[in-house]
Amino acid sequence: MCSRTPLVPRLQILVVFEDRPDGLWLRWLRPGFRHCFCLLRSERGWILCDSRGDGFDILPAPDCGVEPLARSYARLGGRVLGLSRRPRRPPFPLAPFTCVELVKRVLGLRAPWLVTPYALYRHLLRQPECLLRAAAA
Repeated sequence: MCSRTPLVPRLQILVVFEDRPDGLWLRWLRPGFRHCFCLLRSERGWILCDSRGDGFDILPAPDCGVEPLARSYARLGGRVLGLSRRPRRPPFPLAPFTCVELVKRVLGLRAPWLVTPYALYRHLLRQPECLLRAAAA
């Protein structure tokens, strides 16, 4: 799927935003931002964390450089942000477990007003931890 390149030093998380066709209730969300998931860099490669209506997946992803992986998801129609990991914070308040909530918890982001993928995307673009952006050409 991708070739190995050196990892951008502090880049440890990729957040992918996409347009998922499943679920009629997603139609009210902005096109291109109807779902989000994240990939975490580990010593053995990447770990994909994806929340869905019927549960969530934690799966291994190809072990390759961050830029080729981000470009691969962008070629599939996603918008990709690469971020450095935030320090751990105290436990989170109760909230519905959505794709946005999963990504916020992985990032250590406490922002209860962020409930849609597009709102999360706009918020992350303004953060100093956002070190990479990739989208389809």
